[in-house]
Amino acid sequence: MQNLKSNIWKFFIYQLTLRRNYITILSIYFLTLPNTTANMIGLYTGIGNIVAFFLEIPSSYFADRFGHKKTLILAKFLLLFSTLSFIFIQNFYGFVLGSTFLSVSFAFSSGTTSAFFHETLEGLGRVKEYSKLLGRIRGNVSLLSMFFIIALPFLTTINIILPLIVGLFFDIFGLIISFTLVNPKTNLKLNGKKIKSIFTIFLEAKKLNFLPFAVFVGAIAGFSMGDSPFRYIYLESLAYPVVLMGFVMGLSRLVWFIVARYAYLIEEHFTMKQHLFFEILFFPSAFLLMAFFSNPYLVAFFSIIFVGYMFGRSQVIESYIFKNHISDKNYKATILSIKSQFTLFFQFLVPLSIAYFMNSSFKLGYTILGISLFLILLISFFYIKK
Repeated sequence: MQNLKSNIWKFFIYQLTLRRNYITILSIYFLTLPNTTANMIGLYTGIGNIVAFFLEIPSSYFADRFGHKKTLILAKFLLLFSTLSFIFIQNFYGFVLGSTFLSVSFAFSSGTTSAFFHETLEGLGRVKEYSKLLGRIRGNVSLLSMFFIIALPFLTTINIILPLIVGLFFDIFGLIISFTLVNPKTNLKLNGKKIKSIFTIFLEAKKLNFLPFAVFVGAIAGFSMGDSPFRYIYLESLAYPVVLMGFVMGLSRLVWFIVARYAYLIEEHFTMKQHLFFEILFFPSAFLLMAFFSNPYLVAFFSIIFVGYMFGRSQVIESYIFKNHISDKNYKATILSIKSQFTLFFQFLVPLSIAYFMNSSFKLGYTILGISLFLILLISFFYIKK
């Protein structure tokens, strides 16, 4: 029991070393390399996103079949290979390889980390504390990430590659920690049971009315991450100081920290129906407010609150899924990955569909984003109630 309890602090380190705190300078570093252009940035990130989209559910199915701890170790190896590719293969193909390793690593770890932590708490008899404990861990990780996101770019004044080298040491440390994780006894084995196909699991999720819920939360996350390529350009067009751009991402992590620490109160005092109804109004309103105001600091503020709250309350969503939408505990990561699949779908669709409007007018683009998200959430909510 005591060894299993160590998973809690080890999980904190694992989550911390998952963060790519050097991401804000990665594209700048890329453009310092010979024969590179800005359009190549979209190409190598796009390749990574496509790989993640196709591997999201299969990777979680792999984790449920072959073990969550093994999959978390594999994800750390892939993350290490990603950073090594960015550092040592200093050309476009190295960044394609690094982006691919990065996407595959996130695909293998996305649903698996939550499933592993949930099983740890089951083994400790503390599963009711899932939202509270995971919120505390994710909140603390976000607070530390805020400092790294703001501080690491200053290392570029010495050498632009230094933030990635710091990231490399984090990856090595995270890999070592992943080997020391303790397998929970509640980590169920199939033990000769008939192995279900991904299609069968998908149908079971559909019977539990999970798909409209997955569309709902996936749309919110996908729209938030899908608009990010335009967010900082929009702020720059409103005369927001470029030197303060890092603070937008950094302060969103501060909001993430605060919300994550107290998000369990949502679960204690509100029904999921009430919570989702609030989100129907909250998230589209953030986009519409960003479109309405021209003060760059107000727009940055709305962006910080939007992103920080979305990530901060994520464990409440996961807790609800574990309680209501998982019929077979052998396939926890696979069910969670269905939600992530919808996130990736919207994350891929949003920048493609909105690029024309953003090119014409950022305010028009954000207005369309707000209205579109509101309609998607409203329709999904109708089917969730059914």
